[in-house]
Amino acid sequence: MSKSELRRMLRIARLTPGACRGIGQLLMRGEADLRSWRAWLLLHCATNGGSTDLLTRLMQVLRPAPAPIVPFDSLLGHFDAARVKAAADQIERDGYFVFEQRVPAALCDEIAAAARTTEAVVRPSPERAARNAVFDPDNPLGRVYDFTERQNWTMAGCQRVIGDPVFVNVSQAYIGAATALKNVNMWWSATFDDRAETDDYAAQQFHFDYDPAPKWLKFFVYVTDVDAESGPHIFVRGSHRRRQPHLRDTLARGYVRIADGEIEQLFGRDNVVELVGARGTVLAVDTMGFHKGKPPRSRSRLIMQLEYATPLFIASVSDPVPVPATLDPALLASRSAYPWAFQRYPQTH
Repeated sequence: MSKSELRRMLRIARLTPGACRGIGQLLMRGEADLRSWRAWLLLHCATNGGSTDLLTRLMQVLRPAPAPIVPFDSLLGHFDAARVKAAADQIERDGYFVFEQRVPAALCDEIAAAARTTEAVVRPSPERAARNAVFDPDNPLGRVYDFTERQNWTMAGCQRVIGDPVFVNVSQAYIGAATALKNVNMWWSATFDDRAETDDYAAQQFHFDYDPAPKWLKFFVYVTDVDAESGPHIFVRGSHRRRQPHLRDTLARGYVRIADGEIEQLFGRDNVVELVGARGTVLAVDTMGFHKGKPPRSRSRLIMQLEYATPLFIASVSDPVPVPATLDPALLASRSAYPWAFQRYPQTH
């Protein structure tokens, strides 16, 4: 055994107790803490994803899917078990799936209209302090304007999207276990300046996610039109698969940003995919794969994101998000049909 391999094995041995501690926390109180998450992240990097595979299988045992898929109607069309499985199979193969049908344009326009009149948290540029402001596309104060989860839940159009049963059903089919909504995000990405290309904070360099480990699915809803010049999501096809031998050295460097040239060498330029689409386009993406947001050049974009995961690192106990007493009927129906999926979001009375 080489010295480097010995060091790697010793590191795995040091990290394993902290990671196992997180499983105990899940069983005792419903979620694991940040210290456990960091241990699993470092193990993931040290084992080329092998530890995450083991944790995924464990969560499938601890959190089995509650019931077979019942046919349902969605903003994206009618779904049965076969159609849900086809979407999950494509995500398994490529790491992403683009739904054929789109969220109705009128609903997207409703959400965008609310987002144009609601103050958001402006992610600061190096020269400016953080502040709250209404988004002005002609005079942006920063690269990204983030809406809080509570704001998103108060917008009627967002509630319609959140309540769509397609998200919980596709995520459970893909993950092989009962999933819960981890967060609901929405943000404007502004046309700002060329420095956006190197802005880590705006997620505009290649990286992988690990926050909702061990397995998760993010759904991106393009609320505005997204073409090659207005900031499409860029995903590296096939990079979500764990334990790929050629990724061992890359992952061993840790949770770092990766240059475009290195990504192309690892996966080939043909596998770097720009996911464009008219408003209403919905993407399902396993962001364990390498990805980034392309900086908008000609037009700002508004994106909504719903993240579904197994509950290990979902802050249902430590950081619940109370939602309004009055909710859209479709959202109420989903909460009734899939109560486990909304554990982080208690309804106020």
